[in-house]
Amino acid sequence: MTENDSATGFLDDPLFDPHARYALGVDDLMLLTVERAKALHAKGIVGSEAWRGGGRQDRFPELVRTLGWVSAFDIALVSTVGNQQLAGNALLSHGSPAQVAAYRDEIDRMDRVYAFAATEIGRGTNLMSIGTEVHYRHADRTMRVTTPSDDAAKYWIGNSLFSATHAMILARLVIDGAEEGHHWFRVPLRPREGALPYPGVRVRRADPKGGIAGNQTGMIHFDQYRISPEALLSGWAHIDDSGAYVCEIPRRERYLRCLGTFSQERIFPVTGAAGVLRRCAAIVLRYGTHRESAGRTLLSFPHYRERLMPVVAEALALRHLTEHLVEEWTSRYPTEPVTLHGRTLYGLTSGAKAHASWAANTALVVLRELCGGHGFHSHNEIVTARVDGEINTTFGGDNNVLCYESVRVAARNTKAHPDIGAMPTLTEAGLDSCGQGTALLEELAERLLRRWIATHSGALCRPQVHARCGATILRRWADESRGGTDDALRRLYAVTCLLGLADHLVAEGLLDGAGMRGLLTQRGTLIDQCAEDQGEVLDLLDVPTALLDVPLAHADYVRRTVAAARDTVEITRIPE
Repeated sequence: MTENDSATGFLDDPLFDPHARYALGVDDLMLLTVERAKALHAKGIVGSEAWRGGGRQDRFPELVRTLGWVSAFDIALVSTVGNQQLAGNALLSHGSPAQVAAYRDEIDRMDRVYAFAATEIGRGTNLMSIGTEVHYRHADRTMRVTTPSDDAAKYWIGNSLFSATHAMILARLVIDGAEEGHHWFRVPLRPREGALPYPGVRVRRADPKGGIAGNQTGMIHFDQYRISPEALLSGWAHIDDSGAYVCEIPRRERYLRCLGTFSQERIFPVTGAAGVLRRCAAIVLRYGTHRESAGRTLLSFPHYRERLMPVVAEALALRHLTEHLVEEWTSRYPTEPVTLHGRTLYGLTSGAKAHASWAANTALVVLRELCGGHGFHSHNEIVTARVDGEINTTFGGDNNVLCYESVRVAARNTKAHPDIGAMPTLTEAGLDSCGQGTALLEELAERLLRRWIATHSGALCRPQVHARCGATILRRWADESRGGTDDALRRLYAVTCLLGLADHLVAEGLLDGAGMRGLLTQRGTLIDQCAEDQGEVLDLLDVPTALLDVPLAHADYVRRTVAAARDTVEITRIPE
C-alpha cells in the first residue's frame, strides 16, 4: 500500500479495466472514455468547483494531485475530463450568477457532456485573431453563430464528435454590425448524446491522431446557426433591453479576460507529466531489479543505472514543480489576477507546463528503451504513455510560445540590475561550490533573461525557462528533503540539469573544464548511491499500487505476458 492508493480507488471499478483500450475499436473507446469521465464526476473525484475561484477551491491541491494519477492511468481520460472542467471554469469565470446557478451542477456532475471550443484550424494558439463570429441583430433579437471560412473551423475540439450536447465557444461578438471583441458563449450542439448535431452545426472528424485515441476530437462549422441571446456568458458584459452593449472593461482587456481560463488548465500537463513519469520510472526500476542478463540483474550494470537513475530523479523533480505550482496558486489567486499577461502566475505556469512536458517526453524515450522489446508492449503502459504524452507539448498552448510568454513576463517584472559582477565558476569540488546547483541555475537564468531583454533572441527562451524551473525545483526540494536517498536524488537532478545546460553555462563563463570534470565525477557517485536501495527509491516515487499492476513490474512478468496473450483464430481470406 502507498500513501496515494486512495487517489486511485476508482480503478477498482470494472469500468476502468486498463486493457479495454486495446480491445475496442476507436469509436467505442471514445465512448468508453466519456463514461469513465462521467464516473469520476459522479463520484466527486473531479469538478470545476475545485478550481481556484470555484465554490470548493479548498479541494484544489487534491484535484491537481488526483489528476496527475488519472493522467498516469490514461492521458485521454484527463483530456476528456479537462474539456468538461474547462467548460465549467468558463462558466464560473464569465457567467452571470443566474447562468452559474442554472448550469453549474450539470457540468460539475457531467449530467451533460460539454466541449471547450477555442482553437481554430487556421490559427492554433493565436486566439487574438479568432475568426468565429456571433452576430446579434436587435430588430428581431436573433443571435447567430457563423464560421466565415474554413480556417475559422473549431478544431481538435474534445468531446465534440459524438457526445457533447453543448460547447463553450470563444468567438467575436458583433452587435448590429459593430464588433465588440472576444466573448464566451454556451452553445447547444445536439439534442442528446450520440444524436446528429442541430441544423446549422456540422461536426466532422479530426482523426486520425498520433495518440490519445480515446479522446474524441472533432472539427465544428457553424452555418448561421441560431442560438438564444442568453447564450452569451454575461458575467461582465451583456446586451440590455434596448439592444445596447454594456461592458465596463476596455476592449483589449476583454480578450485578456477571456484567456484567464487557460492559465489553470496549464497546471494539469505538469501534474500529468509528474504522475506518468513516476509511474513509468517505478515500473522500469522494478523490472531492473528482477530481470537478469548474464546472471546479473539489469540494475547491477553501470550503463543501465546511468540511464535510469537520472530519470527517477526527474520524476521526483516534476512532483516538486507540481507542488510549487499548487502552493503559488493557493497563496496568490485570486489576489493576483491571471487575466493579464504580465502577471507572474501566468508566466510561472506557462514556463512550468513547457518544462514539464518536454522533460517527461524525453525521459519516456529512455524508459521505453531500458525495457527492450517489452517496453514496446502496450500492456506495460510505457510506450502508450510515450505516444499519448506527445500531445502535452502543444495541449494548452504550444511550448515554444509558452516559453516566450514566460520569459516575456519575467522580463516585464524584473528590476534593473547593476552590471553582472564576477562569479566563481563551478569548481571540481562539484555542487558544494555553487549552492547545490541552485545558485548557479538562478544566475544562469538571470543572465539569459538579460540577454533576451537585449536581443529578444528566441533561442534563449527554452534554456532560460529550464534554468529557472530547475532552480525552483531544487530550492523547494532542499526544503522538503526526506532523507539521505532523497538528498542523493536531488543532487543527481542538479548535476543532470547543469550538464543539460552546460553549453549555456560555459558561454556565460559559469562552467569550465574543471567544473565539468567535477560534475561528471559526482554524477557517477550519485548514480551508484541512488541505486543502492531500490526499495527506498520506490517509496519516494510513491506510486499507487493499482498503477503498478502491469507485467513488467512483477518478477513473474513472463507468466503474466503469456497469460494475457490471445490464441490465433481462423481468418477468412478475401478471394483473389
